[in-house]
Formats: sequence, structure tokens, C-alpha cells
Amino acid sequence: EKTPHPTQKPEELVRKLVLAASKAGDLVVDPFSGSGTTAVVAEQLGRRWLACDLNVEYNGWAVERIEDVRRMSVDDWIEQDRRNAARRESIR
Repeated sequence: EKTPHPTQKPEELVRKLVLAASKAGDLVVDPFSGSGTTAVVAEQLGRRWLACDLNVEYNGWAVERIEDVRRMSVDDWIEQDRRNAARRESIR
């Protein structure tokens, strides 16, 4: 999920927010989408989304990421995020 964007947010963090604030089929809007993390996560979780950014280069990165979205169930995404958190904790 790494891009050259200077302030890209982790998908894991955005997943928590999208899961807490919406349900499958809801519309998620990100008017300052940068490299597209919110749109990617919305797509992963079965939400509709609208995203835009003034920077054409950032939009290109977002399109590439959206085209490569992995399809998994919500439960699988949550489990993956739990495993990643446990791995990070184990190396601290």
C-alpha cells in the first residue's frame, strides 16, 4: 500500500474508520483523496465511494491502487489487521 504520497494513511487505520462509520453499500466520500487510500478501503469493504484530488499524479496512483484491490470478506480484513497488529507488537 506504499506510495510516494507524503501523508499517505495506512489502510488498516482507514479500515477501522470506514467500518465504524458505514455499512456495506453506503457511500463513502473523500474530497481530498490523495493516493486513494479511502477509496481503496471502501472498495475492499463493499462500500460505494466518490473520491477526487486536484493533483493529477495522486489521482493516477489512486486509480492504479483501486484497479489492484484484493477481494476478501470483512471478517478476513479484520483478521488480517489483527495479525498485523500482533506482529508489530511482537517486534517492539
